[in-house]
Amino acid sequence: MRRSFYFLKTVSLLLDNWQRLVIRKLLIAIPIILMMISACSPERKLAREFIRNRDSTAVMLLMPSYILKSNLKWWEVEDYDKMNDREKDSALYYNSTFLKEVDDDFLIARFKSSLQSGLMKYNIKPFTEDMLLDFMEVGYRAYKVVLAQVELEEDIFQYHVEEVFFDTVLFYEDFDLNLISMNTWFEITPMNDPLSVNNVLYASGDMMDGIEGRFQNNLFSDDVKFNYNYFPIKTEDIYALTAMLGEKYAGYIYDYMLNEYIHRHFPDGERPKIYFSFDPSTGAVSPAKEERFTFIRP
Repeated sequence: MRRSFYFLKTVSLLLDNWQRLVIRKLLIAIPIILMMISACSPERKLAREFIRNRDSTAVMLLMPSYILKSNLKWWEVEDYDKMNDREKDSALYYNSTFLKEVDDDFLIARFKSSLQSGLMKYNIKPFTEDMLLDFMEVGYRAYKVVLAQVELEEDIFQYHVEEVFFDTVLFYEDFDLNLISMNTWFEITPMNDPLSVNNVLYASGDMMDGIEGRFQNNLFSDDVKFNYNYFPIKTEDIYALTAMLGEKYAGYIYDYMLNEYIHRHFPDGERPKIYFSFDPSTGAVSPAKEERFTFIRP
C-alpha cells in the first residue's frame, strides 16, 4: 500500500510539473503569436511600404511671419473690467512677465531650424521659400507643410502640496507657478494630389516654474515647515522649449504622412484601427497613442 501511495504521489507531481510547463510555454507563445499576427496586419505592411521609400521625400516648409501672444492673467491688470478690447490686449501684453521679452523672429527661426534638423533625421529633405524653384523640380514624393499659426500663452499653474503630521494635523502650501504654453497649428498637403484632404493639425507643449521641496518637522519645537528650492522660468528656457518641440513635431509630421498613406491605401470599406509612429533610430513602428497631432477639421 505504501508503494502504491508513493507511486501515485510521484505521478501526481509529474502531472503538476507537466501542467506548469505547458502553461509556462503557452504564456510565452501567446504574446509571440499575437506579435506575429500584428506584424502581418495590413496597417503594418503599408507602414513598411511607406518607410522603404522614405529616402525619396521632400517637404516645403513655410513659417509664419509672427507669433500670437496671449496673457491669460487678466486679474493682475488694474481696472481691467473698465477697458475696451484693444486696451485689454495692450495692457495684458505689457503686464506679462515673459511675452514682451520673447523675440518673434528669433523664436520662429529657432523653431524652423529644429523642424529642419528633425525632418532630416527621417531622411526627409526640407526646402524653404527661397528654394521654391528647386522644390518644384523634385521628381519624388513631396509635401507642403505650413506652420499656419504659433501662439504663446502665459498663465498661472496653482501648485498644491500637503502632508499629515502628528496623525491628524494637515499641513499644506500653495504656490502660483508661471506656466508657458506653446500652441501650434499645421497644415500638411501632398503636392500634385487632387484627392488630398487639407486637415488642420494641432499640437501643444508647455513648461512651468520648477519647485522641489518637502515638509520638515522640527523635533525640538514641533514646528512644521515646507523647505523648497524654486527654479523660475527664464526667457532662454522658452527658446529651448521651442527647439525641443520643433524636433518632436518633425516626428509628428512624418507620422502624419505615414498614417495618411496607410489610410489612402487601406482595403475599400475598411479603416485603419491604429495610428502608428515610426522611430528612425530603431526602425520600429508602434502605436503613437498620445504622441501625435490632434486633428481639427476645417
